[in-house]
Amino acid sequence: MRTLIIVLLSFFMLKSTAQEIPMFVGTYTNKGSQGIYLYMFDSETGDAVLYAATAAQDPSFLARSEDGNMLYAVREQDAETAEVAAYTFDGDLLSFVNSQPTGGGAPCHVVVGRKHPLALVSNYGGGSLAVFKLDDNGALGERIQLIQQEGQGPDSDRQEASHVHSAFFTADEKRVFVQDLGADRVTIYRVSHERDQYKLVEETVIATPPGGGPRHLILDQAEKNCYVLLEMKAQIARYRKEKDDWKLVDTVSINADGFAGENGAAEIKFSPDYKFVYASNRGEANSIALFEVGKSGELLKKEVYAVEGKEPRNFNISPDGKFLLVANQGTDDIVVFRRDLNSGELEDTGKKIEVSTPVCIIF
Repeated sequence: MRTLIIVLLSFFMLKSTAQEIPMFVGTYTNKGSQGIYLYMFDSETGDAVLYAATAAQDPSFLARSEDGNMLYAVREQDAETAEVAAYTFDGDLLSFVNSQPTGGGAPCHVVVGRKHPLALVSNYGGGSLAVFKLDDNGALGERIQLIQQEGQGPDSDRQEASHVHSAFFTADEKRVFVQDLGADRVTIYRVSHERDQYKLVEETVIATPPGGGPRHLILDQAEKNCYVLLEMKAQIARYRKEKDDWKLVDTVSINADGFAGENGAAEIKFSPDYKFVYASNRGEANSIALFEVGKSGELLKKEVYAVEGKEPRNFNISPDGKFLLVANQGTDDIVVFRRDLNSGELEDTGKKIEVSTPVCIIF
């Protein structure tokens, strides 16, 4: 009997532990944030408990290795002090490994390869993409490329020069899509790999609507449709691949009908099953839009939700798809929405995670 009780207790302890997953939050540190925060997120209830904080300066955007053992963070500062840093994660705490200068100001995005040992950093202020080789242990190796982009857009205040905002690998990691807000373009690079030597080679340039300011993008599972989030117009531009070219098919607003305020679109993501798309808008909208993906890849707007805060930046969906969490930079909180797996619809749980200037959420 005693053995049975011990077995049952062990089972329930494992079940409780299994539903808690690590969640990292990147922040700006100008208002008192310590840097990178680690929470244990309960995937059943939507509760989050602060577990640890790691001191770092303006670690605004984060990326995690495929095995979860490494975390990478940009240091979003001027060109003289801008860096990308690598940390190990042992399931309990982050430990600093090393850092490298990014070669440009205001790095605002980092992505790491799952098939290739590469880290790509987007220098918004510098208008460049920094390419780093990762060592076998995940540490940041040498910067093997600094790709400087050039160009301007029609908005003289925001598009006076190139502003690289993000870079994303395709699923097979044969190509990289790079978004330039300042020049209204997406540049596609081929990943050249010969004898352990890597290089990004420019292949195609996609012109995006003038004055739109491409910020982030997503690709559908077949990689036949590309959805580019235009920050300045709060629109999603959909491109369809036709042989070797990408053709603009349509654009849709992420705002509610009749909205005429200031825009600042920030993030776009697919649901885990690729049936729905979500996009956030800052400015005066402070909203997140839900779209259903049609059979041909068209986006059908279903709802626009208030984020119950201000300046929604990055958001993320829990791995099981049950929750969507929005980082509200302006109100120093993360709002937790419950997500309907069938309809994609969101419901405010009333739960908020209080954290200073949250920018990025990753699981």
